[in-house]
Amino acid sequence: MPSSLRDCIDDALAGTTAASLTTRVERLIGTYRSGTTPVTPILASADDVLAYAAYRMPATYAVVRAALQQLQFGVPDFQPRTLVDFGAGTGAVAWAVAEVWPMVTGVTLLEQSAAAIELGSRLMRSSSSVVLQSAAWQQWRLSAIEADAGHADVATAAYVLGELTEQQQAVLVGLLMASAPTVVVIEPGTPAGFARIIRARTALIDGGFTIVAPCPHEFTCPMLERGDWCHFAERLDRSRLHRSVKAGELSYEDEKYSYVAAVRGPVHRPAARILRHPQLRKGLVSLELCTSSGAAADELISKSQDLYKAARNARWGAPWPPFRAERQ
Repeated sequence: MPSSLRDCIDDALAGTTAASLTTRVERLIGTYRSGTTPVTPILASADDVLAYAAYRMPATYAVVRAALQQLQFGVPDFQPRTLVDFGAGTGAVAWAVAEVWPMVTGVTLLEQSAAAIELGSRLMRSSSSVVLQSAAWQQWRLSAIEADAGHADVATAAYVLGELTEQQQAVLVGLLMASAPTVVVIEPGTPAGFARIIRARTALIDGGFTIVAPCPHEFTCPMLERGDWCHFAERLDRSRLHRSVKAGELSYEDEKYSYVAAVRGPVHRPAARILRHPQLRKGLVSLELCTSSGAAADELISKSQDLYKAARNARWGAPWPPFRAERQ
């Protein structure tokens, strides 16, 4: 996470005790993990929002940035100017967008919680980014919004579908598709989160979008056929406060997530996507891959092969082989 965002969060949390945040964080974690659709806003109070910023904003930023970078690989010439983010929370998506695409000039953030809007806009006013400082926040509820939510180059929804019924999820994905020719949806890297991503992926394909990432194809997901789920992980550093509110001892954590990125238009697709951490053995690397043929496959790369060094340095979630893609 950039130091500017961490400094802004630390300033917003100044004077707040770790003990008071921990209680709120535990409640938020319980709500998110319950698997039930909330009937009232999760971020209902200023204290809830502070706790959310302390424990969720760093992870959301890291995951969104990673997903956007994979989208950038698939559409290398893409230079978006405008963003609309549905269910923006405290604005982590916009911070990641400003980092990955510094050419963006207009950001619209839709969020139902007035307390989240107040903190998110305060964080952005403290940033050094002109586009973040001028971001347009709108109080928004899915049930009240008109079918036309405006138009942008990119529409995003990160960790939002899990707070909606299945019918509401379909409505939101429809709004995303109507709002921009490039759509990114992110959910937790759990079986339930992956199921929501699969439904969004199907709707995007049916709506005429082309999948950019993570899938190197538009066939049935081979992980479904295995009874497994597709997810990735992004490692992020924990601040002292972050460790305290989550009762963690390690200086880092791995945020697991599932996502789909799609566009209206041609894309560069990798020959395969790495589905798990590469397994390293003496003189041998084992890669679990999702391939462009729609199948999951294991590939062994020995020390005698040209791609051995690249395989040893490969990351879970990255295209394989590096930098080789097919125009779709």
